[in-house]
Order: sequence, then C-alpha cells, then structure tokens
Amino acid sequence: MRIPHYTASADFTRFVRALPKTETHLHLEGSTPLELLRELEPDRFRTPPPFWQPGFRYDSFDQFMGLYDEYCMDFYRSAQRYHDAAKIVLATCAEQGCRYVETSIHLPGLAAANDSGPEVLAAIREAAPAGLEVRIFAGMCHNDYAAHGPLIEAALGWKDLAGIDLHGPEYWRMETWSIDLWRRARDAGKMTKAHAGEFMPAPFVRWILDNLGVRRIEHGVRSVEDPELVRLLARERITLDICPISNVKLAVQGIGSMAEHPIRALFDAGVPVTLNSDDTFFFGNRLEEEYFALHQELRFTRSELARIALNGIEIALLDPDRKQALKAEWKAFAEAESLDLSVAEGSNRLVG
Repeated sequence: MRIPHYTASADFTRFVRALPKTETHLHLEGSTPLELLRELEPDRFRTPPPFWQPGFRYDSFDQFMGLYDEYCMDFYRSAQRYHDAAKIVLATCAEQGCRYVETSIHLPGLAAANDSGPEVLAAIREAAPAGLEVRIFAGMCHNDYAAHGPLIEAALGWKDLAGIDLHGPEYWRMETWSIDLWRRARDAGKMTKAHAGEFMPAPFVRWILDNLGVRRIEHGVRSVEDPELVRLLARERITLDICPISNVKLAVQGIGSMAEHPIRALFDAGVPVTLNSDDTFFFGNRLEEEYFALHQELRFTRSELARIALNGIEIALLDPDRKQALKAEWKAFAEAESLDLSVAEGSNRLVG
C-alpha cells in the first residue's frame, strides 16, 4: 500500500483536484504502474518498493538510474506495453484535474521494442482518456547519438512526436551533436526542452539556454544560485517544469527538505514555474501531493497555486481555440473559488 507523502483536508483536496491543470514533466517509463509489473512478476512486486517511503532518499542519481533500468526498462518491449502503462498513468492524471499532459519516453529504449516508433506513439495517444490532451516527447541522454543516431534522426519525422528532451545524468559530458539536432528539431516543427539545473549548477543552465536554444527547462532549480540567471528566466519568460518531491527524494543540492525548496524564491522572483510529478513509480507520489506540499511547507496560497496551474496552460502545445477554452475554464474556476485574480492572473513577478 502506498503511503502518501502529503495529505490535505477534504476541502483543499477538492480544490486541488478541481483546479484545471497540466502535467508537463512526466516520464512514462519512470511512472510504470505497479499493478502491471505485479502481473508479470507477482512475487517480486508483492509489496511496494522501498523507495516509496516518504523518508527515503536516493544516495545518488547513479543509484536512481540503476534502479530505473532494473525495475522498469525491460517492461517496454511492445507498443501494447506502452499503451497499457499510458492508459493507467494518463487516467490518474485526469482524475487529478489534468486537462493537458506532456509525457516523455526514453527514445533509445525503442531499439529493444518489437514495434516501430510511430506505432508506439500511436499506442500512447490512443490510451488517453476522453478530454485529456496528450503530447509525447522523446528523451535522450548526452551520449546517445553514437549508438542511436539513425533512430534519433528518424524521430524528427514522426508526426505524433511533439518534441525532444535532453535527459539522463546532467554531469555526463555534453557532445556537440545536440546543438545541431536541437536546432533541426525546431526547424522540423518540434518543441525542444532539456533537463538542467538539477544536479549541475546554474552555469549549466546558462550553457543549455545559450547552445540548445530551449525555452523550457526541466527542473532548473539550481538556477536560484545565480541571481542574474533568475532575472533572465523571469524577463524572457523561460519556464521551469519543477518536480519538488522528486528533488527532495533525490537529495538535490540545497534541498534537504521541502521547506528548503527554491520554488518559492523562483516564483516570487517572477520565474514561470509549473508543478509536476516526474517519475511516479520511483518517487511514490501523485501530482496533487506536489500542490499539498507547496501549500503546507512553503505557504503557497490557493491563488498562487492557481497561478502555477495557469503557467502550465499558457505553455501547453494547443491550438489557439482549445487553449482559449481551457483558459476560460480556469478563469471560471478561479472566480467560483473567489481567488485573488490579481495574483492568480498576474505574472507572479515582483516589482523591483
């Protein structure tokens, strides 16, 4: 049985679940439903994994990556497996009030699958419940091109692929292929983002911005180490897709507890931030618990949490009419909840 990291009153839980929101940093393989793993290996997965415990902390990102491969990557051997996982994961998002989800798959993992990339993407899209908009990203590590260059190149032509993401250990050496690939991905109509500022300091975030040209940073929490970078993120409206429970459990530098998380400082400085769950299998979390945590540990008000939800809507890859309808739904909710619209609709940017 899963032990929640955070719980809330019935009224606050209702508020968070009803708040129209997005999930823009969700790794599908890292969110593999336990029940599917249990069907394959009942004895091994009879009890929840130890890393679900709220007090668990990973020793290192290398430990996390090792467990990632050990527990989940072998599961994804067919488009049907991707579909089965996505059906549960996306339904869980929808029941928590998500209207839009960006999920990523580890692109080199498709080399071991029995079906093609387009077949896998179609299977994931077909798994989405009615009313939930889903966009799929292909993630790759800093050193993946040497072994998987043809697959990476082919992915730029996949119609159902919304974009690409640089992930994996940030401290691995950057290779020059990524600079050209990220440019060509945008030329091909793909959205680009990158993981940075989680395990590497603020200068790495600057390198990513300068060389890969992204306007979406996954995590980015160590940007807070450089006040000028924080001002740049706020001024240029570069969004950080932040996952607070993940950051705590991975013991990111400077984040010994949720109360120390820099999302409060980043938000107050006017940086656009979104709230996400990252890898729910490996952190034992739910998206709503991220909202509970910010409210309880960092004193985010309901209006401020609504502003964060709106940030996600504003960056969603939706056609103008669909985005406008979703914003109207959000505003109707904010008005019905008597939220402070000067906060909820503002840019969360402090003057001065």
